[in-house]
Amino acid sequence: MPLIIYKNKDGKRVPSFSAIKNQWGANKQPLFWHYYHKGEAGIGFNEQPEATVGTLAHMMVDYEVKGKELNLAEFPMDMVEQAKTCYSNWQEWKSRNKFEPVKTEISLVSEKHQFGGTIDCIAMINDKLSIMDLKTGKDIYEDHILQIVAYEKLWQENFPEHPITGGYHIIRTGKEIAMFAHYWYGEFPYAWKAFLMLRKLYDYHKEIKKLK
Repeated sequence: MPLIIYKNKDGKRVPSFSAIKNQWGANKQPLFWHYYHKGEAGIGFNEQPEATVGTLAHMMVDYEVKGKELNLAEFPMDMVEQAKTCYSNWQEWKSRNKFEPVKTEISLVSEKHQFGGTIDCIAMINDKLSIMDLKTGKDIYEDHILQIVAYEKLWQENFPEHPITGGYHIIRTGKEIAMFAHYWYGEFPYAWKAFLMLRKLYDYHKEIKKLK
Protein backbone atom coordinates (compact mmCIF):
# COMPACT_ATOMS: atom_id res chain seq x y z
CA MET A 1 0.00 0.00 0.00
CA PRO A 2 1.43 3.44 -0.92
CA LEU A 3 2.22 5.90 1.84
CA ILE A 4 -0.91 7.74 2.94
CA ILE A 5 -0.65 11.26 4.34
CA TYR A 6 -3.32 11.87 6.97
CA LYS A 7 -4.49 15.44 7.58
CA ASN A 8 -7.03 16.89 9.98
CA LYS A 9 -9.84 19.26 9.00
CA ASP A 10 -7.44 22.22 9.24
CA GLY A 11 -5.08 20.63 6.74
CA LYS A 12 -2.43 19.82 9.34
CA ARG A 13 -0.66 16.50 9.02
CA VAL A 14 -1.35 14.00 11.80
CA PRO A 15 0.55 10.79 12.57
CA SER A 16 -0.59 7.42 11.35
CA PHE A 17 -1.18 4.50 13.67
CA SER A 18 2.08 2.98 12.43
CA ALA A 19 4.07 6.14 13.19
CA ILE A 20 2.69 6.18 16.73
CA LYS A 21 3.40 2.48 17.20
CA ASN A 22 6.94 2.69 15.83
CA GLN A 23 8.17 5.63 17.93
CA TRP A 24 11.34 5.21 19.98
CA GLY A 25 12.46 2.48 17.60
CA ALA A 26 10.14 0.03 19.33
CA ASN A 27 9.91 -2.13 16.22
CA LYS A 28 13.58 -2.07 15.26
CA GLN A 29 14.64 -5.33 16.91
CA PRO A 30 12.29 -7.50 14.82
CA LEU A 31 13.52 -5.63 11.72
CA PHE A 32 17.12 -6.24 12.76
CA TRP A 33 16.55 -9.99 12.86
CA HIS A 34 14.55 -9.82 9.62
CA TYR A 35 17.48 -8.26 7.75
CA TYR A 36 19.95 -10.53 9.54
CA HIS A 37 18.14 -13.58 8.22
CA LYS A 38 17.89 -11.98 4.77
CA GLY A 39 21.66 -11.57 4.82
CA GLU A 40 22.13 -15.18 5.87
CA ALA A 41 19.99 -16.18 2.90
CA GLY A 42 22.12 -14.07 0.55
CA ILE A 43 19.38 -11.47 -0.05
CA GLY A 44 20.61 -7.88 -0.29
CA PHE A 45 19.27 -5.17 2.02
CA ASN A 46 17.24 -3.54 -0.76
CA GLU A 47 16.32 -6.75 -2.55
CA GLN A 48 12.83 -8.17 -2.25
CA PRO A 49 12.53 -11.98 -1.99
CA GLU A 50 10.12 -13.79 -4.27
CA ALA A 51 6.58 -14.16 -3.04
CA THR A 52 6.01 -17.12 -0.74
CA VAL A 53 3.03 -19.46 -0.68
CA GLY A 54 1.85 -17.68 2.46
CA THR A 55 2.02 -14.18 1.00
CA LEU A 56 0.21 -15.34 -2.14
CA ALA A 57 -2.54 -16.92 -0.02
CA HIS A 58 -2.90 -13.62 1.84
CA MET A 59 -3.15 -11.75 -1.46
CA MET A 60 -5.85 -14.10 -2.73
CA VAL A 61 -8.02 -13.48 0.33
CA ASP A 62 -7.24 -9.76 0.46
CA TYR A 63 -8.01 -9.18 -3.22
CA GLU A 64 -11.33 -11.00 -2.98
CA VAL A 65 -12.44 -9.06 0.12
CA LYS A 66 -11.60 -5.77 -1.58
CA GLY A 67 -13.15 -6.69 -4.92
CA LYS A 68 -9.88 -6.65 -6.84
CA GLU A 69 -8.60 -8.92 -9.60
CA LEU A 70 -5.46 -10.95 -8.93
CA ASN A 71 -3.67 -12.41 -11.95
CA LEU A 72 -2.61 -15.85 -10.72
CA ALA A 73 -0.83 -16.50 -14.03
CA GLU A 74 2.01 -14.29 -12.74
CA PHE A 75 2.86 -16.88 -10.07
CA PRO A 76 4.32 -20.40 -10.37
CA MET A 77 1.61 -23.03 -10.75
CA ASP A 78 2.84 -25.13 -7.81
CA MET A 79 2.74 -22.05 -5.56
CA VAL A 80 -0.79 -21.23 -6.69
CA GLU A 81 -1.97 -24.78 -6.00
CA GLN A 82 -0.54 -24.68 -2.47
CA ALA A 83 -2.00 -21.22 -1.79
CA LYS A 84 -5.41 -22.47 -2.86
CA THR A 85 -5.45 -24.63 0.29
CA CYS A 86 -5.58 -21.50 2.41
CA TYR A 87 -8.03 -19.86 0.03
CA SER A 88 -10.32 -22.91 0.26
CA ASN A 89 -10.28 -22.61 4.06
CA TRP A 90 -11.31 -18.97 3.68
CA GLN A 91 -14.18 -20.04 1.41
CA GLU A 92 -15.22 -22.68 3.94
CA TRP A 93 -15.20 -20.07 6.73
CA LYS A 94 -17.45 -17.84 4.61
CA SER A 95 -19.83 -20.73 3.97
CA ARG A 96 -20.30 -21.07 7.75
CA ASN A 97 -20.57 -17.33 8.42
CA LYS A 98 -22.65 -14.67 6.70
CA PHE A 99 -20.07 -12.24 5.31
CA GLU A 100 -20.69 -9.06 3.34
CA PRO A 101 -18.05 -6.31 2.98
CA VAL A 102 -19.43 -2.81 3.60
CA LYS A 103 -16.32 -0.68 3.15
CA THR A 104 -12.70 -1.62 2.42
CA GLU A 105 -9.42 0.31 2.62
CA ILE A 106 -11.15 3.29 4.19
CA SER A 107 -8.77 6.02 5.39
CA LEU A 108 -9.99 8.03 8.39
CA VAL A 109 -8.71 10.70 10.76
CA SER A 110 -9.63 11.26 14.40
CA GLU A 111 -10.07 14.96 15.11
CA LYS A 112 -10.38 14.18 18.81
CA HIS A 113 -7.12 12.27 19.13
CA GLN A 114 -5.31 13.57 16.02
CA PHE A 115 -4.19 10.40 14.25
CA GLY A 116 -5.11 8.54 11.10
CA GLY A 117 -5.37 5.01 9.81
CA THR A 118 -6.69 2.88 6.98
CA ILE A 119 -9.13 0.14 7.93
CA ASP A 120 -8.86 -3.12 5.97
CA CYS A 121 -12.54 -3.97 6.05
CA ILE A 122 -15.82 -3.07 7.70
CA ALA A 123 -18.25 -5.92 7.10
CA MET A 124 -21.55 -7.39 8.11
CA ILE A 125 -20.58 -10.70 9.71
CA ASN A 126 -23.46 -12.84 10.92
CA ASP A 127 -25.76 -9.82 10.64
CA LYS A 128 -23.61 -7.60 12.86
CA LEU A 129 -21.42 -4.70 11.77
CA SER A 130 -17.85 -5.78 12.46
CA ILE A 131 -14.30 -4.62 11.94
CA MET A 132 -11.99 -7.07 10.18
CA ASP A 133 -8.24 -7.01 9.65
CA LEU A 134 -6.08 -9.29 7.49
CA LYS A 135 -2.67 -10.29 8.85
CA THR A 136 0.19 -12.56 7.84
CA GLY A 137 2.51 -14.09 10.39
CA LYS A 138 3.00 -16.80 12.96
CA ASP A 139 0.75 -15.31 15.60
CA ILE A 140 -1.45 -12.38 16.66
CA TYR A 141 0.77 -9.78 18.31
CA GLU A 142 0.10 -6.92 20.71
CA ASP A 143 0.41 -4.26 18.02
CA HIS A 144 -2.28 -6.04 15.97
CA ILE A 145 -4.65 -5.69 18.91
CA LEU A 146 -3.79 -2.02 19.46
CA GLN A 147 -4.29 -1.38 15.75
CA ILE A 148 -7.72 -2.95 15.36
CA VAL A 149 -8.97 -1.22 18.52
CA ALA A 150 -7.60 2.16 17.34
CA TYR A 151 -9.27 1.62 13.96
CA GLU A 152 -12.58 0.78 15.61
CA LYS A 153 -12.35 4.12 17.47
CA LEU A 154 -11.64 5.88 14.16
CA TRP A 155 -14.80 4.35 12.70
CA GLN A 156 -16.84 5.14 15.79
CA GLU A 157 -15.84 8.80 15.71
CA ASN A 158 -16.51 9.22 11.99
CA PHE A 159 -19.65 7.08 11.75
CA PRO A 160 -21.33 7.25 15.17
CA GLU A 161 -24.68 6.36 13.61
CA HIS A 162 -23.26 2.95 12.56
CA PRO A 163 -21.63 1.45 15.67
CA ILE A 164 -19.52 -1.69 15.55
CA THR A 165 -21.70 -4.33 17.22
CA GLY A 166 -20.02 -7.51 15.99
CA GLY A 167 -16.62 -7.11 17.63
CA TYR A 168 -13.19 -7.62 16.14
CA HIS A 169 -12.32 -10.25 13.52
CA ILE A 170 -8.71 -10.97 12.59
CA ILE A 171 -8.01 -13.23 9.61
CA ARG A 172 -4.47 -14.58 9.76
CA THR A 173 -2.64 -16.34 6.95
CA GLY A 174 0.83 -17.82 7.21
CA LYS A 175 3.81 -15.86 5.95
CA GLU A 176 5.72 -18.82 4.54
CA ILE A 177 3.05 -21.53 4.44
CA ALA A 178 -0.55 -21.70 3.27
CA MET A 179 -2.41 -21.62 6.56
CA PHE A 180 -5.63 -19.90 7.59
CA ALA A 181 -6.97 -18.92 11.02
CA HIS A 182 -9.86 -16.80 12.22
CA TYR A 183 -9.90 -14.99 15.56
CA TRP A 184 -12.87 -13.19 17.07
CA TYR A 185 -12.69 -10.85 20.05
CA GLY A 186 -15.51 -9.08 21.82
CA GLU A 187 -13.36 -6.49 23.57
CA PHE A 188 -9.84 -5.57 24.62
CA PRO A 189 -10.18 -3.84 28.01
CA TYR A 190 -6.78 -2.14 28.14
CA ALA A 191 -5.79 -1.80 24.49
CA TRP A 192 -7.37 1.62 23.90
CA LYS A 193 -5.84 3.03 27.10
CA ALA A 194 -2.46 1.71 26.01
CA PHE A 195 -2.80 3.33 22.59
CA LEU A 196 -3.75 6.70 24.11
CA MET A 197 -0.57 6.55 26.19
CA LEU A 198 1.44 5.87 23.04
CA ARG A 199 -0.33 8.77 21.31
CA LYS A 200 0.72 11.13 24.12
CA LEU A 201 4.26 9.77 24.05
CA TYR A 202 4.40 10.54 20.33
CA ASP A 203 3.98 14.26 21.06
CA TYR A 204 6.49 14.12 23.92
CA HIS A 205 8.92 12.34 21.63
CA LYS A 206 8.67 15.14 19.05
CA GLU A 207 9.45 17.74 21.70
CA ILE A 208 12.43 15.79 23.02
CA LYS A 209 13.88 15.43 19.53
CA LYS A 210 13.95 19.23 19.22
CA LEU A 211 16.55 19.34 22.01
CA LYS A 212 19.16 17.49 19.94
